[in-house]
Amino acid sequence: MTTADLPNGVQLDHATAELIAGVTSMSIATRDAQLQPAVGKALGCLVSGDRRRLTVMIDSRRSARVVADIAAGSPLAVVFSLPATHRTVQIKGERAVLAPATPTQQVRSRMHCDAIIEHLAALGYAEAALRAMFSYEPDALLALRFAPSAVFAQTPGPRAGERIAG
Repeated sequence: MTTADLPNGVQLDHATAELIAGVTSMSIATRDAQLQPAVGKALGCLVSGDRRRLTVMIDSRRSARVVADIAAGSPLAVVFSLPATHRTVQIKGERAVLAPATPTQQVRSRMHCDAIIEHLAALGYAEAALRAMFSYEPDALLALRFAPSAVFAQTPGPRAGERIAG
């Protein structure tokens, strides 16, 4: 499958696009054919100009099960959370395309990891532990491109779980 084979995604609003492309902690979840879940750390997000496609970078070694699930056609969900406020959204996709990260995507991942480490360290988390958590090998970085099929508010509170797009 190629990027051209992806469905036309729902358009994210400007605020959601800004949140997910910013300093957030990101996790990606998939499932295998037996419906067993896999979870991995995402290392940066790029939003297309029309806000209908997302590219999320992942470490292929640390997220090997996620990679295998995506290659097998698994749907996915990516959670983006701003730790200082707990503002959180979940974005689902029906399927995704994987490719080696481009040099620009590698730079974006490094900038994102440095920014989220700085953000979390300011909240009292140990920088050494954060560097280990967000470490990756640049040659193992993959770009996972998908079209959002649904967006949910997940910030703790009365709106948690509310569909906000799709």
